[in-house]
Amino acid sequence: MPQAWSIEVELGVNDVSDDLVEELVEHLIDHSPAVGTAPNGNLSARIFIEAGTARQAIDNALREVTAAAKEAGLSTNIVGVDLVTEEELDRRLAEPSVPDLVGISEIAEMLSVVRQRATQLSQRPDFPPAVAHLKSGPVFVREQVAAFEQRWDRRSGRPAKPVDLTPAERDVLAVLSACINTNEHLIRGAGELDFAVLPSSSESGHEGHIHARYPAGSAVVGEALRGLAKKNLLSIEEDAPGGEEIVVGLELTSKGERVASTQL
Repeated sequence: MPQAWSIEVELGVNDVSDDLVEELVEHLIDHSPAVGTAPNGNLSARIFIEAGTARQAIDNALREVTAAAKEAGLSTNIVGVDLVTEEELDRRLAEPSVPDLVGISEIAEMLSVVRQRATQLSQRPDFPPAVAHLKSGPVFVREQVAAFEQRWDRRSGRPAKPVDLTPAERDVLAVLSACINTNEHLIRGAGELDFAVLPSSSESGHEGHIHARYPAGSAVVGEALRGLAKKNLLSIEEDAPGGEEIVVGLELTSKGERVASTQL
């Protein structure tokens, strides 16, 4: 089924007089022409063609434009063609020609920081470049700033606060960290606690996941594990009580790895 196509044909000619432009328009009047200048200075003509396929639309448009150019005494050398459906052209024309821009004050609101901090962030090498510098300050594309917000690590550059650990929590965390970092599968005791990593821990399915066991009656170990989980230093993925022992699946979080490397 035929549909309306918008085709822009660029001719290899520039510095065309207004009289020749008007004559070209007259020869294309049946196709709702829009004749103007391309960014490189060449003459361009956009016309509408009814056709069943894009190929047919282009062929018809080239035939009409070259015939009109010849009658107007212009060069018929074609250097470019752009084709879109009428619906797509309407969509493009409806888009704002200038993107939504923001200044430092708007950036501060977007990132929930004060103006001074927003100014500092705008000077980072990974921050989107300013599109203009006005007397009121630099302006940026809102969409690009929003993309920066998604990847921005707010903790970057801030020293991490130390985490308070009980002696039992410290011992358990040390064993888990040592097992992961050394990639050894030996059973390790944690201080005087009866807590050990099982030899098969490395076969779990993803790095950092280990299995450990401790006596079912050891309230100290259970409390230490729950305390570490509450502080977001590890996650307890399984809890399989046995007769005399409890086997747990554990995984250190990124915070747990950091605390283990800086505080133990």
